[in-house]
Amino acid sequence: MTSKLKTDVLETVSGSGTIALTNQLSGMTGASMPSGSVLQVVSYLTSTQVAQTGSTSDQILNGMTKTVTAIGANSKFLVQVRWFGEAKDMWDNCFNIHLNGTRVNSSGGRGHSLSSGTQSYGATVDDASTPEPMSFSTLVTTTAGVGSSLVFSLVFDSSNTHVIYSNRTFSTGQTNYEQGTSEIIITEIKG
Repeated sequence: MTSKLKTDVLETVSGSGTIALTNQLSGMTGASMPSGSVLQVVSYLTSTQVAQTGSTSDQILNGMTKTVTAIGANSKFLVQVRWFGEAKDMWDNCFNIHLNGTRVNSSGGRGHSLSSGTQSYGATVDDASTPEPMSFSTLVTTTAGVGSSLVFSLVFDSSNTHVIYSNRTFSTGQTNYEQGTSEIIITEIKG
């Protein structure tokens, strides 16, 4: 059995006034949300399998880029990354986030990073089918205004020219070799 309560007016306990029951969320904007509120969540998910050669300068990994239009002014952005893949000498690869083409929350050049992939084996033991996943998160503070276009990218650099494989391991073609997806999730938080 379903019950419904219908009323046009609610009176306060003291009887000194009434409480309007119009849609309380109607017309709410990012500007009316309190500081720390989540304004939006966007993501970029890819299953595309690529092989890229490492370089000592930052390069976007597997096209992992997401453009966000700011809803609030001076927002913070929580950037969460999950990458699946494998590389020769994973310890030589450093992962960072770019905001509009510039590193955030990572000072220095080559070798400074927000994360590195998991080194899951040594020498050449099972290096054809053992993924070395990586995940991290970082909070990016901005002075961007409402409507600003912000481009977030996952980048990597390497001290060598070894190949890094995204969403797959070295070997392909056999169903028992690991494959996966990679994702960036960006949460805008009111400043």
